[in-house]
Amino acid sequence: MVNCAATTSKARGKHGEGLTTLALQLCEQLRIPVIARNNKGIPWLLEQHQLDCLLVEEEHTLVLHWSDGQQLFFHPGMAVPRIKQLKDGKEELLTQVLDVQSGDAILDCTMGMANDAIVAAFAAGTDGSVTALESSPLTYVITAYGLQNWPTESWRMQEAMARIQPFCIDYRQYLAQQQKNSYDLVYFDPMFERPILQSSGIAPLRRQADYSPLTQESLELARTIARRRVVVKHRAGTLRHLNFDAIVGGKYSTLAYGVLYV
Repeated sequence: MVNCAATTSKARGKHGEGLTTLALQLCEQLRIPVIARNNKGIPWLLEQHQLDCLLVEEEHTLVLHWSDGQQLFFHPGMAVPRIKQLKDGKEELLTQVLDVQSGDAILDCTMGMANDAIVAAFAAGTDGSVTALESSPLTYVITAYGLQNWPTESWRMQEAMARIQPFCIDYRQYLAQQQKNSYDLVYFDPMFERPILQSSGIAPLRRQADYSPLTQESLELARTIARRRVVVKHRAGTLRHLNFDAIVGGKYSTLAYGVLYV
C-alpha cells in the first residue's frame, strides 16, 4: 500500500464539512488516514504530509491525485454506449460470450473501474447480481464510491450499478474460499503487460494494477466454481500459455475472449 491519505474538497472544507459517511467507511475499511483540508492546495498537502497520493472527495466522486500530477477517478466509460446497445436490442460482445441470462449470479475477478461489471449486471436484470473483486485498495475505494454516487439519468443503469457488490480482495484468495457451483459465470480481464497505446486514459489505473500472470490453475479453480462457463478477455499473444475450450473474437477488434465450458 502506498502512502496515501484522504481529505475533502476545498468547498466542503471551507464550510466545515468533512468526508461523507460512505467515504469515511471506505477509508476506515482500508485504514486510509483522513487529514484536514484547511483550504490548502493539493501539492502543499502532498508535500506537507509526505504522501505519494491524496484521495479528495469532490462532488459525486473520489479523485486520486498523485504527486507527479496524474489523477484517477471513476467513470463508467464504454459501459454507457454498450448498455445503450442492449437497450436497443443489439448484440453486445461480452454478454454474448458470457451468455448472460436473466437472474445470473456473476463473479468478476478483476473489477478495475467496473465497466464490464456494469454491463453484465444490466444484462442479468433485476434478479441478477455481480460480485466484483479488486486487489488494489485505491482502485477499489474509487470504484466502490463511484458505483454508489455516479450521477446518471438512466434509472436502469443506476439499478445495474447497485447490483454490483465490490470486495477488496485478490481473486486467488477469494476463489480458494468458494464452494463448487457458487456462480453461474466467472469473468477475468487481466491487465495487459504490454499497454495498448491508444488507451492512454487508463495510465493512472495501470500504476495500481496487479500484473501477476493468470494461471491455468486459477482458471481450473474458477471452472469448479462456475455453473456454466469461465471467460477471459485477452489481446492477441498475451495468454498463449493458457488453454481454452474456445476463442471468440470481435470482427473489428484486437481483443478476444477465451472460454472454458463447465
